[in-house]
Amino acid sequence: MVGWQPERIGDDAGVISARLVSRTLIHPKSPSVKKLLLYSLVLVAAPLKAQSVDSTGSGALIAQAMDRSEIMKNLQYLSDAIGPRLSGSAAMRKANEWTAQRLRDYGLSITMEEYPFGVAWQRGPASARLTAPFGRYVNAWSWAWTAGTGGRPLEGPIMRIDVTNADSLARYRDRVRGKWLLQSEPSDIWNPDAPPMTAADSATRRGAADRARQERARLDTSEAAVETRRQFGIDVPYILKRAGALGVITDGGKEFGLGNMSGSPNRVSPLPRIVVA
Repeated sequence: MVGWQPERIGDDAGVISARLVSRTLIHPKSPSVKKLLLYSLVLVAAPLKAQSVDSTGSGALIAQAMDRSEIMKNLQYLSDAIGPRLSGSAAMRKANEWTAQRLRDYGLSITMEEYPFGVAWQRGPASARLTAPFGRYVNAWSWAWTAGTGGRPLEGPIMRIDVTNADSLARYRDRVRGKWLLQSEPSDIWNPDAPPMTAADSATRRGAADRARQERARLDTSEAAVETRRQFGIDVPYILKRAGALGVITDGGKEFGLGNMSGSPNRVSPLPRIVVA
């Protein structure tokens, strides 16, 4: 009797492989048992005979990797000399051309092929300063594929708004003119230099995480609903721009002055957006 038994491997995404499980039922007194044992011995012995291989080639590869590798040298040039290389940027093209030439130097045949990508975008200089209740410069970076200020300072009060859906946005639309907008609550980041969290602190954080999961679980996951939310997310910065908003401020959401960053060439925003830390 032969059957397929699923075997779970990998991470929680649930990658599934199939493992062949053979179940052969033979009566102990059957004359075929001796033949089966003979076949088993042959099948077991055959792979042992095939294990003798020529390791000259693998030895050469190992020696190349261990003694003459240029991986770190190449990585250092890409990271330090060329630097950040967002898709579609001038730095990305420079990195592509440099990498192609390095591979040619190694004796490979290389060709460069173009493909449609979307709007090219490159991050320019940005600075942000808190003006009230006291003056203070803050670390700020432009969210990818968002408009800049054209070199002009844009000063205004900061306002927390809710843009969860069209109804919530409508309640704030007439109040955003001349303001910088926060679209979500600041991230709950524990100060690494502070005293350890207490049991009450941990319970508070777990409660907030549980409420967020419950909110996501209540979302309509039908294809139509997902597409509506996606389109609404694209429309929001255009609606706020027409309403006179100055821009959007996004919390960095990380420790040690780091910041979350994203953006998409398929979701170009006409409204300046900065990440602060």
